[in-house]
Amino acid sequence: MTMNTQIFSSTKNTPLTQVSYQLSPERVIHFQMKRDDLIDPQISGNKWRKLKFNFKQLDQTQYKGIASFGGAFSNHIAALSAAGKQTGIATIGFIRTHEIDLNNPTLSLAKQSGMQLIALSREEYRKRHDVEFINQLQRAHPDYYFVPEGGSNQLAALGLAELVGELKQQSITADKHIIACAIGSGGTISGMLDAFEDMQFIGIAVVKDIPLLTELKQKYGERLTIISDNLFGGYGKTTDELNAFCLDFHQQTEIPIEPIYTGKLMHTLMNRFDELVSDDKSLLAIHTGGLQGIKGLSYRHQY
Repeated sequence: MTMNTQIFSSTKNTPLTQVSYQLSPERVIHFQMKRDDLIDPQISGNKWRKLKFNFKQLDQTQYKGIASFGGAFSNHIAALSAAGKQTGIATIGFIRTHEIDLNNPTLSLAKQSGMQLIALSREEYRKRHDVEFINQLQRAHPDYYFVPEGGSNQLAALGLAELVGELKQQSITADKHIIACAIGSGGTISGMLDAFEDMQFIGIAVVKDIPLLTELKQKYGERLTIISDNLFGGYGKTTDELNAFCLDFHQQTEIPIEPIYTGKLMHTLMNRFDELVSDDKSLLAIHTGGLQGIKGLSYRHQY
């Protein structure tokens, strides 16, 4: 079937920004940032990269829409619903919540964008990777193409390969640079590692997922340094220290960041720069977007 996936017809070629951050009166840290948050106001960062080829896939199928999973403040759900609205493609969001709270800014935005929201209990949501549970949902919604939580699948990897292609065009090379990004579901960093051979990566975990981090380390070995001890209480949580850092970073650099993903990434990189980045390499940090999450934190009175 033919759908309006024209918004995904080209790469975005987001800019590299030279950044200087004054960590202390004696210490200024210089690095580059890939501004994938500038891809689209609503389908930003790695969500654009992951969703692009999943949406284009629908042109070759009989599905009428896309269904996926996420928490009540999920960047993926927000981006998926916005992409559905812009393409005219129906979307379903299976949400980890006891009830759909339309005062929640993420869910309200998704609803306004036309997404059908279906609540799943925590017990049901834990089955989101279970084949029989997915088959059950697919039987109930046969016209929908199912995408995993976070959008991480083989088609997402094609979008991340495009990101790597842009970086190479922007003269990012394995002999001169080291790339850092946040690790949530692991799809972004693994897609980049697969596409950028010989490049060294730093992954900053934002969720305590020991099996995932172990799997990534076993697969990529010395090419990947993982930092998993700067969670600030766990996924989706923040502290006054982290909030203050995000605000200060924005004030100094004019680059907005949020405390769930890029804030934890940058806090770790800035405070452990000398430990993580050798003198013969330049740091490139990937801004994966997700700024809609700030409204969710404000709603929960955490930010």
